[in-house]
Amino acid sequence: MLKNVQTLRFFAAIWVVLHHIAPPITPFRFALIPDSVSQLGFAGVDVFFVISGLIMAQTTRGLPPGPRAAGQFLLQRFGRIYIGWWPFFLLYFIAIKKLNTIPPQVNLAGSFFLWPQDLTQYLLPITWTLSFELYFYLIVSMIILFGRQHAVKVLGLLGVLIIALNAIFHFKGMYLPQNEALAKRYLVIPFYASPLIIEFIGGFLLCEYLHRKENPVLLPWMLGSLTSIWLASWYQFQAHLNASGMAGFFHVIERSVLFGTFAICISACGLILEKRNITPFKLLQRLGDASYSIYLSHIFFIAAAGTTYVLTQNKWGFKGSVWWLLTISIILIYSWINFAYIEKPLHYLLKRLIKRLL
Repeated sequence: MLKNVQTLRFFAAIWVVLHHIAPPITPFRFALIPDSVSQLGFAGVDVFFVISGLIMAQTTRGLPPGPRAAGQFLLQRFGRIYIGWWPFFLLYFIAIKKLNTIPPQVNLAGSFFLWPQDLTQYLLPITWTLSFELYFYLIVSMIILFGRQHAVKVLGLLGVLIIALNAIFHFKGMYLPQNEALAKRYLVIPFYASPLIIEFIGGFLLCEYLHRKENPVLLPWMLGSLTSIWLASWYQFQAHLNASGMAGFFHVIERSVLFGTFAICISACGLILEKRNITPFKLLQRLGDASYSIYLSHIFFIAAAGTTYVLTQNKWGFKGSVWWLLTISIILIYSWINFAYIEKPLHYLLKRLIKRLL
């Protein structure tokens, strides 16, 4: 079930890795990967968010209402995030502490528990995405508490509310650079009402829609994928955007529209193909199981590879492409080992513990 989604999870994780394993972050690159592909790699997060939404729809369908089901869901989903993150938190904390480079603004408690905070306060900045994951899990758990059958209506209304709020925020100039401090004074705009929540909702509603369709048509979703990624690429590179473009705060609305649409359409393609029993790329499906480990580990190995490259290049003389391939290989191998021997067993123990408690 959801085999093609696992493949998409792998591609999303690798896309993020490609975004970080390129200059100026690393001193080496792989010439066969176009710069545009790596520069757009931040959009792998948007694919992750949509996939998270549709997985929540799939796994909660049929759950009974009430505190027991809601509590089990919340503990399992929160636990899955934490047992995957905490070993890496320890790894990054030790590594950064050893280098005496923990910035004074970093909130270690907030980083450990992943509560919403400014990007600069995370020990590992990419874990801001996990705060959004936990937020959406909390929303879904509340829906389960009062009745899973109301999910489509509740999330639809929530989506409309978020769109309306962001229209107001945009009209009032909250996404302009000169108003950044005001917009980020509280977490309503950058987090609780962020348009990125629409991507989770979109994934959930997509899964519900396709579940009810016996023979959905593939072509419109394929065309939607191609059109939206082309528009997103054009807008990112040609529209003279502020700062880091759609990877940053100022253009998060456009990001959720363009890359969110792409993520929904490409996910729909995967689900429709699976309805037709078309599930290729078995190896990538298995690697998709390790996508969480890939996401959390890649910064560590990229930083280590970049440092080693600088210190040894005059001695070893390996080409940048060799370093790139070696780093990618190490990330994938370690991530699979971490998933198989740490993340998966811990998750199994967590599920058993939750069943005993509830």
